[in-house]
Amino acid sequence: MAIRLNTLQKYAKEVYERPNIQNYLEVNTKKFPYTKVKDWYPILYESGTCGVETAGQIWLNPNGKEEPILEMSSWIMVDRNQAKRVVRHEIAHILQFVCELNTENWHGSGFGEALRIVSPTLHKYSERSDRGWHTNSNIEKERRKYHRLKKTDGSDKLSAKRGGSTE
Repeated sequence: MAIRLNTLQKYAKEVYERPNIQNYLEVNTKKFPYTKVKDWYPILYESGTCGVETAGQIWLNPNGKEEPILEMSSWIMVDRNQAKRVVRHEIAHILQFVCELNTENWHGSGFGEALRIVSPTLHKYSERSDRGWHTNSNIEKERRKYHRLKKTDGSDKLSAKRGGSTE
């Protein structure tokens, strides 16, 4: 089932305002004062696509002048659960950033620590994990509107559907 951007925006605010996240930020925020980041939930923006494999990405201002922008690929919005998963994943990146949790590797140990706060039961590697999004037929159908070509075997070779163009 699809989700609208304004509904997802409300969800992002709800997640960011959870007591466990706010308590963690209050104690662990290093980059900026807690008073500055306590209401720093991401502003969502929908674009056609953030990339072939990128369902969403967070844009953080290093000097903290603006709230984070969460850019969502339109193709992930066809699945409510996966879109919410992307929101939680990107909110973990906000925690990682403002608490300075090993930002040299955006999906390393610092991210894992932040994700445990944002998604206490969905942080481990599994098909239900918030470590990434998981595809399904609805997402693939929508994603093909933006990415007719996609890597199929992990190599640099691209494939197109029979009769399709590779241009």
